[in-house]
Amino acid sequence: MTFQRMSLSFGLKVTACLVWALSLQAATLEVLWVKKGEEPSFLSQFGVLNENAPPTLRLPQNTVNHAKNTLRFVQGRVDDNQISHVRYDQYFLGVPVWGAQLIYHLGNNSITLTGQVIAHIEEDIKTLDTKLSAEDAKQIAFSKIPGNKEPVIKKIVYLKSKSSKAVLAYLISYWAETQEGRSFPHFIINANTGKTLRFWNGHEKAEIGQGQGGVTFSNLSYRPGRYQFGTYFAGLNALGKLNVVYRTGTCTINNPLFQVVSLENQAQPNLPFTLPISYANAQKYQLLPFSYACSSPNYLNLNDGGFAPVNDGLSPINDVTYFIQQTFDMYRVQYGSSAPIGSNLPIRVYVHLDDFDNAEACSTSCMRESGVAGPQQLTFGNGSSENAPYSDIGTSGHEFAHLVTGYFSNLIYENQSGGINESFSDMGEFALKSYLRKRYPWIWNGKDWTIGLDISKIKKASRYMNNPPLDGHSIGNAANFVRGMDVHYSSGVFNKAFYLLSTTPGWTVEKAFRIMFDANMHYWIPASTFDYAACGVIQAAYNRGYPHQDVINAFSRVGVTCLVGEAPLMA
Repeated sequence: MTFQRMSLSFGLKVTACLVWALSLQAATLEVLWVKKGEEPSFLSQFGVLNENAPPTLRLPQNTVNHAKNTLRFVQGRVDDNQISHVRYDQYFLGVPVWGAQLIYHLGNNSITLTGQVIAHIEEDIKTLDTKLSAEDAKQIAFSKIPGNKEPVIKKIVYLKSKSSKAVLAYLISYWAETQEGRSFPHFIINANTGKTLRFWNGHEKAEIGQGQGGVTFSNLSYRPGRYQFGTYFAGLNALGKLNVVYRTGTCTINNPLFQVVSLENQAQPNLPFTLPISYANAQKYQLLPFSYACSSPNYLNLNDGGFAPVNDGLSPINDVTYFIQQTFDMYRVQYGSSAPIGSNLPIRVYVHLDDFDNAEACSTSCMRESGVAGPQQLTFGNGSSENAPYSDIGTSGHEFAHLVTGYFSNLIYENQSGGINESFSDMGEFALKSYLRKRYPWIWNGKDWTIGLDISKIKKASRYMNNPPLDGHSIGNAANFVRGMDVHYSSGVFNKAFYLLSTTPGWTVEKAFRIMFDANMHYWIPASTFDYAACGVIQAAYNRGYPHQDVINAFSRVGVTCLVGEAPLMA
């Protein structure tokens, strides 16, 4: 495929370029999907800063010096067609513009721009001086949700949606304990009036070694809940062996990709440190990679150092060791991504957290927003009276996918972008099941589209990909979206689209997830809407030569239309 294919149309109402402003007042949100040379004139006044960009990328050249608006390099990747997809964040007079990101797609003979930026900010903001200090904004946030540690505070430019006026604001993020449990509040507070402009909870919940895994009960009709890693136990379904390091009678789960650490069934309130866990606390409290006495030829981990079985989970350590390794392998081998979560490795995988009915991910961007100096990490709780430990195949694939999203599109964890964020992680669960099914057909029957049923002690699924409203909360059509709804419930829109596409004749889970992953890497931006994100998926299908009309049809059935049906398809 060559880059010249950009202007062809395929069943959509196609325009030569697409740029639309969501307001006619001074500052405007401009959403772009346009060829270079057809972009709006205001972009000619933007500077481009390529600091830290690797030499392997094609890059747009800076033609403006001392610009008020600059595009600063975030990251880039070269795809299979040798197109460089390069992300830039917008800054105004050195202040980041919230939610504004532009992606250049540079091929041999053509350049495309997609994303959204704020134009004419200078008409609304005449000075960077503010009436409120960062400390003032912190006190406003803490008066609403008290925090027990210093927050991360950034001055930003924020476009008020109702008045379409650009204002200076403070973005404040921190971890907090509330009556509802752990929370990762994000406030955007007007830097002159103190009014809260936006709020959301950014908490993203959800090989020689051998041993047992799974749970003591069986909810799935096609396989028992109990299985093994290796072949030591007669009569048990078997997955592959575990990636452990053996030295003089000791096996340790510590490799360049991840380290597994046991919290030894301590309840979260009793921990002498807070989550996420910093480098300093990991060292201070000697949170070392899990190790156990072992010997040839079996290298068995039988009881997680005496902390398993727990809450019907046979070995959370064995489970996450295998499933996280397999998830890494899936992205690298099946989807061709050598660094699906970046180079901040190894990640830390914490298990055996008691009184924690959840699992959570904290990517590099999450750690930065937390103000915690530490590695990206995953934490798996022991569950509750209703759920066994969250170390199962589905949760492992789901939480790892949050790290993927955090590294690439960094979808904001609220409203429609948050629903897409959660949905991509749900898709990641089924991508992992499908990947392992090729070698171990018993692990998934290819027809079970429930989420969470295999670890439910009350035999109840938490979500349904094929029919989201079955859980009593989720939506399966964009028409039912309500601003501010729980992102786990709004995820149903893209979940249903993924199910429909995966089961379309000629499609598979692998094929559908491939274009979702491509869109996450190359087209989605932090503030993606359902419609905008669908454009990226359709584009990804076209780039790979897949029947993109099938993608359009799947989204149409859940009430999602690529930019109201008017968008150019460009390679």
